[in-house]
Amino acid sequence: MTALLPWQHNAWADLVRRHRKAGLPHALMLTGIEGIGKHELARYSAKWLLCQRDEDTPCDQCHSCQLWNAGSHPDYMAVQPEEGSRQIRIDAIRRVNDFLAQTPQISRCQVVSLRPVEVMNTNAANALLKTLEEPAGESFLLLETERFGSVLPTIRSRCQRFTLDTPSHEQSIHWLANNGQSGEAAEQALKRNTGAPLKALQWLASDQREQQQRWMELLGQWSNGSAPLQVAAEGWNKLDISDVTNWFYSFLSDCIKLSMGIQPNQLTYGTIAREMLGESMPPAAKLIPLHDKIKEILGRLLSGAGHYNKQLLIESLLLDWQNTLAQRER
Repeated sequence: MTALLPWQHNAWADLVRRHRKAGLPHALMLTGIEGIGKHELARYSAKWLLCQRDEDTPCDQCHSCQLWNAGSHPDYMAVQPEEGSRQIRIDAIRRVNDFLAQTPQISRCQVVSLRPVEVMNTNAANALLKTLEEPAGESFLLLETERFGSVLPTIRSRCQRFTLDTPSHEQSIHWLANNGQSGEAAEQALKRNTGAPLKALQWLASDQREQQQRWMELLGQWSNGSAPLQVAAEGWNKLDISDVTNWFYSFLSDCIKLSMGIQPNQLTYGTIAREMLGESMPPAAKLIPLHDKIKEILGRLLSGAGHYNKQLLIESLLLDWQNTLAQRER
């Protein structure tokens, strides 16, 4: 079922208004954090653009909508990294270009959704540029990104940006409750996932909650000297390296905020950093270099450009953390 999420109705009204007034651009870039429904809005927009009736929502009755609901619309293409890869490569973009070179079979236009656009490698991005510069007939590209600044300027400049806001806390809690999640678990999930309800629901439904808890336990044991490097590193090595790096980045952000007097209720992990380190929190100036290093590593991992030896990277991060703690008294 392709539908709008409850907090997307204003954004949808804006898109319809734009289309009625001047027509949507050939390339629309949906931006916003992960887990707020960019892809859901892109799919709803695609279904609407392909619909054979001129209404403000997909009619769900025409031949086009029926094909969409069956998952077999010939005028729609979805592009994302292939399984086992973190990048969108040139072959995928060549298929997009070949697809858009054809004429629509059922609808008045063709629609391609591509996500996340920031993980296109250089060759893929260059291959897409020609299509962005010389759009074919009636076609629309719906691009999605969580890191707008990481998208190549040449791509950004040829798209119209449409930013989606994070839903309010009340909207997110209500939506999670309607999906069987409420109370303290829902509150914790939102806090651990930047207030993004879809990501929070996925976190609750997966084993990430337990994985994250295990990661923090090992970090605590390494911090107080009760676990040797080999034990801590082996435990972390069982987890996805992007998750480990992301969690460490968020944890360090909490530590920096705590050292600057921010209250625990405003932090991702609440009181965990304080409980782990007590009153001997390193000053922000000592934490920022490691924070910046992990930010760079995380950016490379998320873009698909990071190729690290997992074991060596984990050991390096743990040793860097130990060195940072050793500077507390300096």
